[in-house]
Amino acid sequence: MMRLLRRLETAPTKSQACLRRLSRRRPTLLCVAAISIAMLACTMGVAPRSVLDPAPTPPPAVQPTGTGVASATPEVAAPTFTPSLTLPTSPTLTLTLSPTPIGNSGEIVYHSSTTSGQEDIYLLKFGDVQPINLTNAEGADITPRFSPDGNRLVFVSNRDGDRDIYVMNADGSNVFNLTNNGVEDEAPAWSPNGQLMAFASNRDGNYEIYRMEPDGTNVSRLTNDRGFDLFPKFSPDGSQIVFSSNREGNYEIYVMRADGAQLQRLTNDPGNDTYPAWSPGGSEIVFASDRNGNFELYRLMLGTAALQNLTNNLAADASPDYSPDGRLLLFDSNREGDYELYLLDPETLAVTRVTSNTAFDADPNWMP
Repeated sequence: MMRLLRRLETAPTKSQACLRRLSRRRPTLLCVAAISIAMLACTMGVAPRSVLDPAPTPPPAVQPTGTGVASATPEVAAPTFTPSLTLPTSPTLTLTLSPTPIGNSGEIVYHSSTTSGQEDIYLLKFGDVQPINLTNAEGADITPRFSPDGNRLVFVSNRDGDRDIYVMNADGSNVFNLTNNGVEDEAPAWSPNGQLMAFASNRDGNYEIYRMEPDGTNVSRLTNDRGFDLFPKFSPDGSQIVFSSNREGNYEIYVMRADGAQLQRLTNDPGNDTYPAWSPGGSEIVFASDRNGNFELYRLMLGTAALQNLTNNLAADASPDYSPDGRLLLFDSNREGDYELYLLDPETLAVTRVTSNTAFDADPNWMP
């Protein structure tokens, strides 16, 4: 999901260029910064994150004006959190080609690219060696996300030209285009009750956060700013949406009510903070940041404002997703060369490799 960021800057700094690379592989909002989130430093030699064509170049980030047709035009509150940073010790790395069942669910989805550049969605059952190919269309199918009941998947695809949001059954059948238009729609996320979806789109010029019903109807705009708003995620109780935005210069983490009101900035650092994700209990937010040079995973404790650095290596770690029981984090990384999927224990910081192949594996999501 870093593809968006890659498309957002015209004359990038080293940090911005890093963002753009990471966003290539993700149609999420970092793809907007071009993804749905592209963020590794150029000096790291990160391969492009996507086969999708670049999106229109965005304007530089400015202070919000609050004008337009948004259903809510909140003002940005001064940051409430001034987190203290805890650096991790060196995690124990255990390589494995056959993952074991962990958490409440033994299945994950992700997108993977072949040597030809095509990106498809795959389902992996822990314990199985071979994943199941769910899509096989021309172009790129990316950013799959399970519905709360596990019966459907929402994803982004450019199979019809531009990037649209699609939904299908969890077995890959009955594919349907929810946003059939000539703009770029990215980074879909389900609400906990399955009655709404949040996503990012440039349909009104720059990337903003929108929501709609699961059949693609009743679309409403939640943010209204001249910056780029990306990677929305509903809180576990459905009352809030966390997202990443460069409205004040660099990418920071923000939270707002599910209707777009009461906008608040959660992070305040010269680096770029992207790919936010809630813990199952709603007390923590994990995200990827290049604040210390390359992209690593961080955990923000909302109650105490404490910030913990969860990974510490010379590669790019991104797209964190908590297991349903909250015991593990699934993420993607190029720490072994190409992008693969990994599991992280946030308490011991031990890392286990999940996939091992020559393809590009990214944007993982647990089945509920």
